[in-house]
Amino acid sequence: MLIRLRVKNYALIADMDISFRGGLNILTGQTGAGKSILIGSLNLILGEKASSEMVRSGEEEALIEASFDIVGRMPKSLSSYVCAGEPILLKRQVIRGGRSYAFINDHQVTIGKLKKVGEILVDLLGQHHHQSLLNVDNHRRLLDHFAMDDELLQKYTDQFEGLKRHQEILESLINADELTKERKELYRFQLQEINAAGLQSGEEKKLEQKVIVLRNAQKLKDTAREISYSLSEDDESVLNRLRGMLKAFESISELDNSLKEKAMQWKESIYSLEDIALDLSRYGDTINTDPEEFTRIDERLHLYRDFSKKYGPGYDSIIEYRDKISKKLSNLENRDEQIKDIDNKISFLRENVYDLGQKISIKRMTGSSELKKKIEAELEELGMKGTQFNVDIIPVSSNAGVEVTDGNDSCLAGKYGLEDIEFIISPNPGEPLKALAKIASGGEISRIMLALKTVLAKVDAIPLLVFDEIDAGIGGDIASLIGKKLKDLTQNHQIICITHLHQIASFADQHFQVRKGEKNGRTRTEVEQLTQEERVAEIARMIAGDEITDLTIEHARQFLQGTAEA
Repeated sequence: MLIRLRVKNYALIADMDISFRGGLNILTGQTGAGKSILIGSLNLILGEKASSEMVRSGEEEALIEASFDIVGRMPKSLSSYVCAGEPILLKRQVIRGGRSYAFINDHQVTIGKLKKVGEILVDLLGQHHHQSLLNVDNHRRLLDHFAMDDELLQKYTDQFEGLKRHQEILESLINADELTKERKELYRFQLQEINAAGLQSGEEKKLEQKVIVLRNAQKLKDTAREISYSLSEDDESVLNRLRGMLKAFESISELDNSLKEKAMQWKESIYSLEDIALDLSRYGDTINTDPEEFTRIDERLHLYRDFSKKYGPGYDSIIEYRDKISKKLSNLENRDEQIKDIDNKISFLRENVYDLGQKISIKRMTGSSELKKKIEAELEELGMKGTQFNVDIIPVSSNAGVEVTDGNDSCLAGKYGLEDIEFIISPNPGEPLKALAKIASGGEISRIMLALKTVLAKVDAIPLLVFDEIDAGIGGDIASLIGKKLKDLTQNHQIICITHLHQIASFADQHFQVRKGEKNGRTRTEVEQLTQEERVAEIARMIAGDEITDLTIEHARQFLQGTAEA
């Protein structure tokens, strides 16, 4: 719902700030007051093309801001700009010279993005490009929501997407035939090479340690023997001296029992050093200085380094690569089986898509017939008797379709079903039906759109509808009927309507008057919300023009009272 519209330095508008509410918001005013300027500013905020002529004379930039309150579920396309429950602010800035900028909640966006968001929030109905019903893509969506529930459509979408996905996989498998042969040979060679090497976890580190020992074998032998000799073999060895001191320690421990534990620790230390001395004397004999052993270990380490370059650093990476290509090789060798399996799935999905598509087609045919009757009945009430409306159901074209079958019959299927949908109409009896976009009259377009919106009110999710020129070429009872239908539409939408007819204006929940005046020697357009008494005066003006009498005022008051009770 639009809650606020601010327009600054746009055409004849200096600075205008309007607060809207739900229900029917009516804008009236004398011809030339600037109602079209207001529509122009709305078009701009909805992503239409900007020009430097839009900027008010003497100013450097124009600014239009529209604040919307999102009621219900947040559309996905808006969720990146605003959190649920927060208002959304659309802003358009036009710089003299022609440049323009777009913002959503103070995030700068492209004009295209602003337009897409605008299409979700507002439908501007009249002789304007920004109309959802002039977009053929919306016709299928609206008919489907009118004719069936979402569950059937979702089932079709799931099956169709599955069909497309499996067809892409199949095509990829078939096109990869030559590449498959080359990869098989490569993977087989690599698997054989890795498996033949007999790699072991932790082996590389052990080998690196062995190389260090072999390179320092003589130093290790000499140092070990020297330490062993100093510990136990020399006359003045460490152990001989410790044994001598042990005797003295034991003698004083006889005098003081508290020293006996320490003496025992001393004796155990001697035993430990004796073991170390013996191990060191034997250690030198265990070192292998055979050159062939060194060569074997070096070659083994070279193998690890070579594999690390080819398959990944270290044992774990090499084994991970081996397991990966083993799985790929298995998949490649089972390619024929895969193709057969996917082909079977495709056949199954083709039948499902065909079956669901036929069900959708039946509902569309039934729904389009019902929609035709309701739209034509609405148009007749709106003074367009003899207008023909139809839903053109066109089989999906060959360049956009996928062949589906039930085993006997076949047809082409698209993303949304077996056919494309377009609303067509002929406002003049005897004339051929045409696309909605080809209807020239702004008044006819507005009334046709009102009829469509009335019938499709519950399935049309756009919150704000703006009607312009809906009263062109009508009056009397039909004008009153249009006012009532606009009022009825407020059960599902917020409505803004620009009108010249008192029969429509009298149904307003909020009534605004557009005026052209002069301030500081400059012409300007202003908009003011009317009080109840001001509404009476405005309705009287719309009935009688400038020559308003007491009788006209009373007539206007009675008219407003009558519509309030309707």
